[in-house]
Amino acid sequence: MKFNTFGKLSLASVLVSAALAANAGISVENEQGLFTIGGDVEYDLNFVDKDRNNQGTQDFSQSGRILVQIAAEREVANDHYLRVQVQPLLKSSGDVDLDDAFFAIGRQADWELKIGRFEGFDMFPVGQDTMLDFAADAEPYRMKDARGRGDYGQVSYAKSIDSLYFELGSLFKQNDGADKNAVFVRPVVAFQATDNLRFAAALEANLTADKADAANDYLGYGATVNYSVQDFSLDLSYAYRDFDVTGTKEDTSIGAVIQYKRFGLGHIYSQADTGSKEKMNTTWASYEIANVMDVQDFSIYLGSYFSKVDNAADDQDVGVRVRFKYFF
Repeated sequence: MKFNTFGKLSLASVLVSAALAANAGISVENEQGLFTIGGDVEYDLNFVDKDRNNQGTQDFSQSGRILVQIAAEREVANDHYLRVQVQPLLKSSGDVDLDDAFFAIGRQADWELKIGRFEGFDMFPVGQDTMLDFAADAEPYRMKDARGRGDYGQVSYAKSIDSLYFELGSLFKQNDGADKNAVFVRPVVAFQATDNLRFAAALEANLTADKADAANDYLGYGATVNYSVQDFSLDLSYAYRDFDVTGTKEDTSIGAVIQYKRFGLGHIYSQADTGSKEKMNTTWASYEIANVMDVQDFSIYLGSYFSKVDNAADDQDVGVRVRFKYFF
């Protein structure tokens, strides 16, 4: 895959367009452009065993949602386009949520300006994460705090030049007890070294950090490498976050993910240093049973995870899941 193709794929808008063309239940094209509506169903049967302070709790549950994807794209002169997309989530709990909701303008395989609610470049891929959670509810730092889908909106600009892809994202964010006007930036640079090898590096920082915004006052760095050949894919990722110049709080994470055909396996080692180091190891695996009942868009996933924190209580989680997934 030459980078001109990679550049096209790097723009999330082109990925969305291709997916809609392949899976949409309804597609209408006229002089105004292309309108599509589709989505997917995802329902899970879950079992989780959590050990906190040497006391275990077990939970069996059913969860899931229906995602409805509505998109419209209009092509204009010189390969330029305008695009709108919205993805409501109808959850089995009765709640209604939202994944993407954005407006974008750009030029195919060149640049894109996007505003709304969406996700930026993935700096810490987790592959086929059918079931992935973390012991003691201590989620490791994975260069995703300013990636997107925040409640206060975001703006990003992406540009592709030969083998190079650049993305500058900004996210408006608020943590509990923090300033309401926190503004994060997240520049990303990706380089397609060969047909099979890609490198990416990024950082994220709060431009408005001050004493009133200590919860958002940090600088994060990250890098990721992807190697893909035929049915095999390997992702290696690193993320580091320093909460202030004195280094009184630091988070480090290292991840490795393998995908071979329909089988996925991943591991994350993370360490939080707040004067004493707290280490966590998390492993997950997943297998896809595809084309169930000879239906191409219907799969059943089998997934599990194990996560343990090395602390005084040795908190740990074990979980298994059966997922039913259907694209319509």
